[in-house]
Amino acid sequence: MLYYGSPCGPILWPYTMTDDWSHEETDDPLYADQRNFYKVEKWDTDGKRVQMLMFAGNNLDKARSIFAEFISRRPGARLTIRQRTRVLTEWFP
Repeated sequence: MLYYGSPCGPILWPYTMTDDWSHEETDDPLYADQRNFYKVEKWDTDGKRVQMLMFAGNNLDKARSIFAEFISRRPGARLTIRQRTRVLTEWFP
């Protein structure tokens, strides 16, 4: 419990802020769209179909790190980070 000072004395505050947010992930693209997750997807060579869902979760930093790591290993791959239909980042060399 936290105590905050006031003119009348300390106030007892039973709620504390935490940085322990849940980091939910899935491998189901439909569930990812329902939960509005960030998805890292690998596309086929013509860019018309998703070949592989590499990550789907609510952590954008993890999605960006997976995206950057895969580009450094395979710079010729076509990748996107999407949130439903909104494309946040794409890599189409």
